[in-house]
Amino acid sequence: MVCSSKALSCAHRVVLRTAAFSLLMTALPSSAFGTAMFSALAASTGHTFKPKQQRHPLSMPLLIRGGQQSARNMSINDNNDAATTVTRKTYPRAPVFSNSPFAVPVKKVTIAGGTHGNEYTGVWCIKAIEKQRESLMNECDDDTNSEGDKNPINVFKYYPSLDIDTLLANPMAYMANKRFIDTDLNREFSMEKLKRVKVDEETMELCDIQQEFCSEDDATLSSLPHEAIRAREIETILGPKFTESSSPNGDAAYPDPLMDIVIDLHTTTANMGISLIIPEGDALMSAAAAYVLNKCKNEYGYDNVQCCMHALPKRQDRMNLSSCGKHGFTIEVGPSPQGVIRHDVVEKTEAALHSLLEFLHLRNLELEGDDANEKSVLDHLRDIYPGGIVPCYRSAPAVRPGELSGKISWPNDPENPNFPAVMVHKSIQDRDFEPLRVGDPLFVSLDGEVIPYDGSHGDEVNLLFVNEGGYYYASSGTGIGVAVKSEFDWQTGYFVIESDDEGVNEEVIIEEKDSYE
Repeated sequence: MVCSSKALSCAHRVVLRTAAFSLLMTALPSSAFGTAMFSALAASTGHTFKPKQQRHPLSMPLLIRGGQQSARNMSINDNNDAATTVTRKTYPRAPVFSNSPFAVPVKKVTIAGGTHGNEYTGVWCIKAIEKQRESLMNECDDDTNSEGDKNPINVFKYYPSLDIDTLLANPMAYMANKRFIDTDLNREFSMEKLKRVKVDEETMELCDIQQEFCSEDDATLSSLPHEAIRAREIETILGPKFTESSSPNGDAAYPDPLMDIVIDLHTTTANMGISLIIPEGDALMSAAAAYVLNKCKNEYGYDNVQCCMHALPKRQDRMNLSSCGKHGFTIEVGPSPQGVIRHDVVEKTEAALHSLLEFLHLRNLELEGDDANEKSVLDHLRDIYPGGIVPCYRSAPAVRPGELSGKISWPNDPENPNFPAVMVHKSIQDRDFEPLRVGDPLFVSLDGEVIPYDGSHGDEVNLLFVNEGGYYYASSGTGIGVAVKSEFDWQTGYFVIESDDEGVNEEVIIEEKDSYE
């Protein structure tokens, strides 16, 4: 089918950039070397190149996320017919006002892969997207039929309201087939860590990440981990996440980063199926996760699909890459070995990704008045989830450096901090999301002793990322993830149940580091 038969013209599609230009942007830093390469490519392709220092955040108003919060008491009967009071958050079904997170189109989308260099599925997916971009450009240039396009979904054709770009997050780790070079990149986006690297023209001239060295003339830069500098550069591409004017103390996230949404693609060695990971408090991402959850289960036919929500409603408190955008969404699929590309895992990742892009695109069409459907995508969610309630797993709060959420840690071998001194018991292997109770087998020591769960996180918890290979590294946070079953309201993005006894004992969690040592 020729370009003229589509809603988008070839001229508009050209604005989406060439594949080479987009991939170069993801792989090169803002160094003198990178700038020279950009300029050369711009001259050969006819693009107007602007140095990254000139890219400013969009001047858009701060969105007011969530709705009016109220509470009510619900009485339920336990097995002894005694009344038990549970505090719940309830939210009225309010109309979509102009300051609602659902009232603003999502345009600028970055899809990241290779945040962990040995998770090849994400890299494969962004390479496939760039291949689709190239196919689209060739179709426009040649004005030929596209029936032979081997990609079942070309994201630029199917979701034209989205300005999609890709990011190869850690090129050096990807080339080395390693999770990271010095430290976990997905833990480097806190304010404290980002501010270690100054962003100015002099810094970019001195530091050349592509060549894996910083100028010896700058002792501060040369002493930092590779991922610390790469994180700062990514933040300038996607953000900024922090600015001096964010708040009087400089500790609040900048409300209007360049990217509307950052989608980070990951795999895990654990049996996590398709896991949709979102932060608490982001209503748009909660609605998107609800949409993806339903579509992956009921249309794609996948059974093991879950929503996981981190109890981190403030963007400045999140240390992961996707927090650089106004909205962040992580897709995690497993099990998959590190450094391996599995067809089935790629298909599951793309199913979740395409469902997410579809939700964003459909909502854009509705806001622009281009959708002829009688029901909006939000109306469909109201039909699917009565009361707006979506099942999820709530992660335990993080208490150790390098953690996005709480874990049951294990002691490490004294000779190698990346080698556990105990192994995961066979009874919980591959049983992600299933309950663990006090006294259940948890670890096995070198002498064969079975170490039971001691209740350090509550009498009953659910396990996540069981024996995840990436969690053998201290900089990623060693151990097994802990969560509890919960619910969230997709209309607000907040957990429905608000109680002090949800199964995660926060006071005991602080002591869990020494529980099994």
